[in-house]
Amino acid sequence: MASEADTRQAGAGLDRQRAIADLEAQLARTPRATRPHEHGAVAYRLGLAHAEAPGGSPEAAMRKALAYFDTAAALFDPRYDPIEHARVLNGAGAARRALGDRVRAVELFERASGLLEGRERDDERAGVLNNLGLARSELGRLEEAVVACDEAVALFDTTSAEGRRGRIATLHTRGSARAAIGTDESLGAALADFRQAADELDPEEAPYHHGLVQHSLGVTYSGLAARRPDERARLLGEAIAAFRESLTVFTRLAFPFQHALVKHNLGLAWSSQGGAANLRRALASFEDAVSMFDPRMHAEAWRQAYTNLERVEKELDALAPGMSRAEHFVALLVAVNADERRALLQERLGALLALPTENRRRSSLVELALASATLAFEEARAVMEAELSILIELPTEHLESGLRARLDAHRRLEDHQTAEEADRALDQAIGDALQGPQRISVRDFFYSLGWERP
Repeated sequence: MASEADTRQAGAGLDRQRAIADLEAQLARTPRATRPHEHGAVAYRLGLAHAEAPGGSPEAAMRKALAYFDTAAALFDPRYDPIEHARVLNGAGAARRALGDRVRAVELFERASGLLEGRERDDERAGVLNNLGLARSELGRLEEAVVACDEAVALFDTTSAEGRRGRIATLHTRGSARAAIGTDESLGAALADFRQAADELDPEEAPYHHGLVQHSLGVTYSGLAARRPDERARLLGEAIAAFRESLTVFTRLAFPFQHALVKHNLGLAWSSQGGAANLRRALASFEDAVSMFDPRMHAEAWRQAYTNLERVEKELDALAPGMSRAEHFVALLVAVNADERRALLQERLGALLALPTENRRRSSLVELALASATLAFEEARAVMEAELSILIELPTEHLESGLRARLDAHRRLEDHQTAEEADRALDQAIGDALQGPQRISVRDFFYSLGWERP
């Protein structure tokens, strides 16, 4: 069954295709020879529509956009229609950049910026200059990127939401360019840019920018931590806090690639702090990243995450030989406070319940339940209590999947005393985690599967 997000995306795709069809019909009704300005305006709108079109081949969409931008550029004379011509050049530059032709994109952005200068279009020119900064950064022309952004930051009208978002985006572009320069001084300047962006933005008005800025803050704090040993612990703590804040926006479902990227960098920060608990936090983060990166589309990112996962596993094996990843995760749950335990377990259960096949879901859930079933009574009870408090809030099919896996794990315990202790911990957890009707419902479900209270 399609998810609500999939349905919305499909609906947006249909709306976009209808808009493109309407614009194409309008273009056909607008003679180029007798109504060139109107024909150019419709061609420009078609270029934007194709550049933003969801679904299909992104490359094909960008090439269609470029064809329409070329038509519009030929009809808007830069001597008489400088603003319209500049807008077309900016659109074409964005398409060229998306296609990887950054040299040509820089040329187009530079021309667009020049045409808009002195024409009371400061916000538009600032947006073009931000695009120029991005393209120059991607070419390694970092100092020139900073120059473009310096000019753009001062031009945005911050009395409008769009102007505020543009200024924040440009502060982020400038900070990223400065961070890429890689010196102590440039990293400090980058941190100042990201802090300024974080201070100026409203997370509700610009949630995506909030997530992006927080992630960049985390990366920059991590970079400074590697260079400043005396401040290492504090800087890594700041990095971890920023990555966690970024994840409030870049969730697993809404932004899977960004979620994986932040998780990978969070894992690096945790592993740099050292100690068994932090290494286990890092392992959990790398597991999440590896599971979210598509090795076909994000091959290099997946390889890096998997390499770091293996590295941390080896470090943990030296501290606690022979433990599985699930056992390390459960050991982490035992070591942290109740709030962090719940957050970690909620995310892990959500990821396991979202696995694509029933066999994978069941085996993974059983493995996780088995890792906690063999703990000492109080530790097992604490983990099971957190598990039940999460499962009871989920849809019935997920609740039942989790309960079946818990019972299956207990039945796999070969030692009678261990199995009895696990059942006692489960029974106590049911009493502690659930309210009266919930308690009765869960116990009745277990009874229907043949469970007997200890």
